Amino acid sequence: KREELANDVERIKEIYLNKGYLNIQVGQPIVELTEDKKFFTVTFPIVEGEPYTVGDIGFRGNTVFEEAELRAGSKIAVGEVFQRAKIRDEITRLTELYGEKGYAFTDVTPSVNPDPQTKTAAIVLNLKEGDLIRIREIRISGNDKTRDNVVRRELRVNEQEVIDTVSMKRSYQRLTNLNFFETVEILPKQVEPDKVDLDVKVKEKATGSFSIGGGFSTLDKLTAVADITEGNFRGNGQTVRLRGQFGQRRNIFVLSFREPYLQDSLTSLQLDLFNTETNFETYRESKSGGTVTFGRWFSEFTSGTASLVYENLKISDVSAVSSSLVLQQVGTQSTSGFRTSISRDTRDYYIDPRTGSRTSANVDLGARILGGTNNFYKIQLDGATYTPLFWDTRHMIRGRLGLIEGYGGRPIPVTEQFYVGGINTMRGFVFGRAGPVTPEGTLLGAARQIIINNDFIFPISNEAKLNGVLFFDYGQGFDLANRINIGDLRKAAGVEARWISPFGPLRVAYGFNLDPRPLERRGVFEFSVGSLF
Repeated sequence: KREELANDVERIKEIYLNKGYLNIQVGQPIVELTEDKKFFTVTFPIVEGEPYTVGDIGFRGNTVFEEAELRAGSKIAVGEVFQRAKIRDEITRLTELYGEKGYAFTDVTPSVNPDPQTKTAAIVLNLKEGDLIRIREIRISGNDKTRDNVVRRELRVNEQEVIDTVSMKRSYQRLTNLNFFETVEILPKQVEPDKVDLDVKVKEKATGSFSIGGGFSTLDKLTAVADITEGNFRGNGQTVRLRGQFGQRRNIFVLSFREPYLQDSLTSLQLDLFNTETNFETYRESKSGGTVTFGRWFSEFTSGTASLVYENLKISDVSAVSSSLVLQQVGTQSTSGFRTSISRDTRDYYIDPRTGSRTSANVDLGARILGGTNNFYKIQLDGATYTPLFWDTRHMIRGRLGLIEGYGGRPIPVTEQFYVGGINTMRGFVFGRAGPVTPEGTLLGAARQIIINNDFIFPISNEAKLNGVLFFDYGQGFDLANRINIGDLRKAAGVEARWISPFGPLRVAYGFNLDPRPLERRGVFEFSVGSLF
C-alpha cells in the first residue's frame, strides 16, 4: 500500500523521538522489485544521530499557578531520556489543571531546545491562560423521550458556575453509563469573552427490549428464557424488568422495579419479587420472596444500600449422598433480615472499563427475631482494579474474601453458602468444585472463600465490542473445619472471549485446572449471557 509508506516514515520517527533521538532522519522509502518479480523490497534510509536527555524544564506565561504548583504533578524528570510522548501527556495534564479552575481555553505550546554539545534538551512549556470562564446556560437536545431532569441530574457542572473541564468529562461518563443514548456530546460554545453555553447533545436508542428464546448453559443445561425490560420507563430513568427462565436444572421468575433518584434526590429505591426452583442433583431447592432496597449516594463515587429481605426456602428430594448440612435442613425454612453494602466505583465505563476501580463491603444478617427461622451473618469484601496498558490493553486484578456463620444454634442456610468454581468465580473448575466436596464428589458448599482473578484484556474488535482475555485464577472455598492455608489455594489459567452483544454481555471461557485432583477435569468450557465479571 503506497499510501501507507509516508505514514510508516512518521511511525518510525515517533519510535526514535520517544527514545531521545531528536535529530532522527528517515528518508523516503525505496521500493524495488525482486528479480523473480513476485515481491517488493522496501528500504527505509535512516540517520539516527545520538540520544538526548532532558536538561531543564521551564514554564512561561503562568500567573494563575506558581511554578512549584505546575511542577508538582509533572512526569518529566531532568536527566531522563527525552520522550516526545511525555510532552503530550504534560500538555494534557496542564490543560486539565487549568480546566479544573475554570480556564477552559488555556493553550499550552511546548518548545524544545537541544544542545548538541551536552546532548541535552531544554523543554519550555508556554502557557496562554485565557480568561476565567463561567457557564451561562446549559441546553439539552436530542432527548425526545428522556426527560430533561434525567439528563441534568447526571451533569457535574451547573449554570452560572465556573466551568470545570474535569467535571465535564465525568458528566460525559455518567451520561454514557446510563446506556440510554447511542452518542453523547458536551460542547462549550463561547458567547462572551468570559462565558460559554454548554450544548448537551444526545442521540437516544431503544431502552426497551422483549426477548424470547432458548439455549444451553453449562450450569443450567437446556433453558428457555423470556425477558421484558424497560431501562428508561416513561423517560424517567426507571427500570422495570420481568424475567422468566425454564430449564432442566433451574426455573426462575423475577419482577423488578428501580427508581435511581427518588424525587430527584440522592436516594434510590428498588423492589424485587422472585421465585426459583433449582435441581442440585443431590437435592432440590425452592425459594421465593422479595426485597425492598434503599440506596444512597454519599459522594461522587461512593454509595451504599440497605435491603429488607424475606425469603421462604424448601429443601426436598434429598439423596443419601447429600452433605450433613443439607440433611439437617430438609423441609421448609425462612430468612428475614437485612443485606447492606457500601461501595466505591471509579471505573470510567462500567460495561467495558479501561481504568478505575471498584471496591465494596457487604454485611448480611438473618435473624429469627424478625420472623424467620434462620440466624446467620455473612461478610464479603470485593475489590477490582483496572490498569490501562499498551495498545488499548489493560490488566484487571480482582480479590474477594467472604465468611458466613450461623448463631443461636442454627446451621448456615444452604442458599447462603459460597460456591467457588465456575465462570463467575474460579474458571477452570466446574461450579462449586474449587470448594469442599465429599470423596465421592458431592458438592458441599463453603463457609469461607478466597478468590483472586488476574485478567489481561485485549481488544479483538472495538467496533463489535469484542475482547479477548488471558486469565490466571487463584482461590478456594473452605468449610468451618478446614484451616485456611494460602499456599494450598487452587490454581487455574485459560482464555476467554467477551462480547457486549445486543442481547447482553456474553462470555465464553476455557480454563485449565493447573493441579487437578481425583474426579476433577483438567479443562472446563463454560459460557454465560447477561452478566459482567
